[in-house]
Amino acid sequence: MKRLVILPVVLMVSFASCASIISGTTQYIRISSLPSNANIVIYDRHNMVVWSSTTPTLASLRRGDGYFRGATYRVEITREGFEGQVFQLTPGLNAGWYLAGNLLLGGFLGWLIIDPLLGGMWTLHPGIIHTNLLQSLSFDDSGELDGIFIVLKEQIPPEVFQTLELVRVN
Repeated sequence: MKRLVILPVVLMVSFASCASIISGTTQYIRISSLPSNANIVIYDRHNMVVWSSTTPTLASLRRGDGYFRGATYRVEITREGFEGQVFQLTPGLNAGWYLAGNLLLGGFLGWLIIDPLLGGMWTLHPGIIHTNLLQSLSFDDSGELDGIFIVLKEQIPPEVFQTLELVRVN
């Protein structure tokens, strides 16, 4: 009778994969922008579109990208009349559930096979993306600025910045 009770416990512990069970094989990334309603396109490492939506959204992305390989993503946020933004999502080791969880529960298969294969051993960073989109500069047909704008130096294309004249106000 003791063997019938002990056998399932031994099987559960040996097949434990803490990170995949607790954290899951996908991760939700919160993406928002000001102004909202910006277009989001997320590309995987093969440059394939894996998610598209508008802000604000909660994107569900796979944590892993093959055996012992964390997924990487490029997030592009665009809106007409505003400068686009690009963010990188990179994997980091889910140390708590993957290392400690499998070590404490004796999950040899979870440690070397299940979590690395399913991707549960990874956490995508950053988990939250928020951006303030900057309004684009508009130029008329002659290449001149159309209107009056207050901008940061970094927003001005180098070829336009070189043509600007310094004006001092006393």
